[in-house]
Amino acid sequence: MLRLRRNCDMLALTLLQVAILLATVAHAARPLEQSAMDQAASHSTLSSSKRDREKHPYHTPTGLFIQERASKQLPGPGQHFSFGALVTWDRIHEMLDDLPDAKLVFLIRHGQAVSNYLSDFLGPDEWFKWETKCSYHDANGTFWGIFDADLTDLGKAEADALNSMLKDGSWFDTLTAGRPARTVVSPLSRCLETATRALKGLSFTEYNVEENVRETLGEDTCDARRAASDPAEDDKEHLQGVCKFELGLRSKFPHFDFPVTPPHRSRDDGGDGDDEGGGDEAAAVNGHGDDDPTGPSRRDGFGLLADADPLWTEDRETQGHQTKRALAFLRDLWTFAPEKVVFVVTHSGFTRSVLLAVGREPYRPQNTELVPVLVQKLPSF
Repeated sequence: MLRLRRNCDMLALTLLQVAILLATVAHAARPLEQSAMDQAASHSTLSSSKRDREKHPYHTPTGLFIQERASKQLPGPGQHFSFGALVTWDRIHEMLDDLPDAKLVFLIRHGQAVSNYLSDFLGPDEWFKWETKCSYHDANGTFWGIFDADLTDLGKAEADALNSMLKDGSWFDTLTAGRPARTVVSPLSRCLETATRALKGLSFTEYNVEENVRETLGEDTCDARRAASDPAEDDKEHLQGVCKFELGLRSKFPHFDFPVTPPHRSRDDGGDGDDEGGGDEAAAVNGHGDDDPTGPSRRDGFGLLADADPLWTEDRETQGHQTKRALAFLRDLWTFAPEKVVFVVTHSGFTRSVLLAVGREPYRPQNTELVPVLVQKLPSF
């Protein structure tokens, strides 16, 4: 009887999630009301005179997207109509042209992962007992991998639905206005799977895997990543960092490149400026001790900071650290990506931190929700 009840509960939860997914697709395609566009245009501003440029080197105009109103009631859940645009996308691209040193960044949260499903199904109290474990076994004996969690079937469907909107619904052409676009992806499995499905068949100048756009670091094993390389054959029964795994990133996702691009050791660190740093340097460039993440990048490009995960610890990353990590990513984005349009497949926590880094209210997106942000790098003085 207990097993039947649990199966019924799982079916009910899945049906509810599918219904939300269908509502999300319909909601995003809803036409924008002219009154909303007019109101947003009248409140939009390009002024940065009130901002402390030394503390906030990146600026975003206001009044463009409904996600800016995170402290107020929003329509939802999921994709907002016109992906949240309160003015026409033609107007947004005009502003992109008018603003010096600006980029249009589309932050995409991954689809539902096993960890997301289990946290919803088990509830916060029971999930708290499991979130630091490598796996979960339910009453039926079903195995659920928590470490570097994969997408669920619903998560795959959510990514496919986003692809249908972007590709078949021609939203990709609208969002990019025909400009060259680059994709940057978190090296966690749920984001690599989401990018593979959601961005399938779309034209990008480059796909980059980037360590800096990972979810909040530490404590939860779903946010730890596997190494780029496979474990040695005689070592597979031992822990590989946080948990055991069979396939490294390069074997599990052969269609992605996983370069290792640690920061060069600076003279202040006792180096000559040419040597590459190790784990301590990797931590520094990601907001753990780097006192100036907005300074010049010490890396050669996007990628992993080491073959194995150098960042996960048993202590959870603070919001301040993660915001500094977001600033480090923005610095590298302006350093390594000439494109003015960039898609970033990432996580809810890192999305919130990017918004904080550019002076917007923090906003928690739903699975596969696309959050647009127009960002200008302000001149230093």
